[in-house]
Amino acid sequence: MISKSMKYTSFALDRFCQTIVSPINEAWYNVIRHFSLKAENEQLVQQNITLLNERDNAFTFKDDSVYTAVECDSNQRVKMRLYDYSYANIVYKTTDKTHNYIIIDKGRADGITTDMAVLSAGGVCGVVNEVTEHFASIISLLHPDARISAKLLPSNQIGTVLWDGISAKYAQLYDIPQHVPVSVGDSIVTSGFSNIFPKDILVGVVENVHETGHSSFLTIKVRLATNFNNVNTVYLIRNIYTSEMDELKSNFKDE
Repeated sequence: MISKSMKYTSFALDRFCQTIVSPINEAWYNVIRHFSLKAENEQLVQQNITLLNERDNAFTFKDDSVYTAVECDSNQRVKMRLYDYSYANIVYKTTDKTHNYIIIDKGRADGITTDMAVLSAGGVCGVVNEVTEHFASIISLLHPDARISAKLLPSNQIGTVLWDGISAKYAQLYDIPQHVPVSVGDSIVTSGFSNIFPKDILVGVVENVHETGHSSFLTIKVRLATNFNNVNTVYLIRNIYTSEMDELKSNFKDE
């Protein structure tokens, strides 16, 4: 016959084992879940890379067969790839400094070079600044040296997006004349007038608009498409023909 003291001892032992085993089981579950989510995330990122590489803004189109590296779309237009996409994970970032940077876990060994465009899942994120063998730094859009040539939709008016230096959520769109119609919620996308960013990548949306009496241009506040506080994975864009474009630009005078 089991005494009450023995029953109590057995119960206490069971409780003690649960206090030891349960955290271990929970920790093991969290480890498995972490790697499972990481695998799912990497799979999703790879799917996004495939979709990005197939977007029209990754190609230039011609209606004839001038290009010999021919790939045709459904309308039989000849298309030549201009951009390649890859991805990296963020290992360091700042969002509350005067000059904000991001460091990613890929570098020269992975084909990363300076002046590559950087996107988040939401939109424009920054530009690759410096590269080592296994890492690269990015000038975030939250940096005074980050100037994005942008297009206001639906008017297609070209302007420049600069960070306002105040909040990680907002920037300013400059060089939009006062006669251009602008509404809250209008999209601002990359213009494509550089050899860094393809056209039509979302930069942000119009938050508010003000006319200033002493200027012929509007003051436009932009809510940025990228949530810099939450971004962990970025997409990098390589312009395949950067060297050719730079060679031509080097001959420009008074640029």
